[in-house]
Amino acid sequence: MKEILSIQGLSKSYKNVRAIRNLDLQISEGQAYGILGPNGSGKTTTLSIVTGIIKQDAGMFRWFNEAPEASQRRFIGSLIETPHFYPYLNLVKNLKIICDIKGMPYGDIDRVLETANLSERKKSKFSTLSLGMKQRLGIAAALLGDPRVLVLDEPTNGLDPEGIAEVRELVLIQVNAGKTLILASHILSEVEKICSHVAILKKGELLANGPVKELLAEDEIIEISSNNNEELKKLLKGSPLVKDIETENGLLVLTLDEEVKPADVNSFAFANKLVIHHMLSRKRSLESHFLELVKEE
Repeated sequence: MKEILSIQGLSKSYKNVRAIRNLDLQISEGQAYGILGPNGSGKTTTLSIVTGIIKQDAGMFRWFNEAPEASQRRFIGSLIETPHFYPYLNLVKNLKIICDIKGMPYGDIDRVLETANLSERKKSKFSTLSLGMKQRLGIAAALLGDPRVLVLDEPTNGLDPEGIAEVRELVLIQVNAGKTLILASHILSEVEKICSHVAILKKGELLANGPVKELLAEDEIIEISSNNNEELKKLLKGSPLVKDIETENGLLVLTLDEEVKPADVNSFAFANKLVIHHMLSRKRSLESHFLELVKEE
């Protein structure tokens, strides 16, 4: 997979407050990557640095395996914190201003308004929109020019359930279309529903990162290898032992069904004349008290 964003040793302080400290992250093309943590964990600071809004104190980051430069911005659509538009202008005029700032023609405006399900309100003043519509317009602005990467900071913050569902659907359409997504959120359920990978921050420090299902799921996950992985994979798929099987770096990664233990998989393989020579548990290792911080009340 191609590298989209690499962050190495990133740190930032505001007077006596350390917002992020020595942060390392790697995000690959096509991933829906969540940055999860409670308020004050450093999510917005991290996204503000990599989108060029503020400068880091230490460390570095690279977009598309290159040092950051202004020309990369046309490939990155971002919405950091609350969308800012002129309340007395309609949607089209507001987006024309965004186009002028980005140096792009107006031809993409109708497409992004249609994508955000706002075409019928294109002549409405921004001030007349609901909060959910305003958030969708912010995402529409980020989609101008069809960027490769979408960077969103708490896009469902403050919305009612209907607004959350509308924004989530809009974001998922972009993920399913193959865009790389970097999403900051303090809501565990939203990250689980949208993202394939997650980094969990607490007070500016990285606690854990990896596939969402490994870090946040209750199920036990193991990696195994045998003398015939293809045969073992086929047999396990037809068994009641596993919920999911993936192949990763020559290993089988199994999500076990409830009540199933790694020893049961070993016995199953032995009964089918297959020998397991590697088995490692990947059961989540996050502290339960931190998960309580990031879960919804």
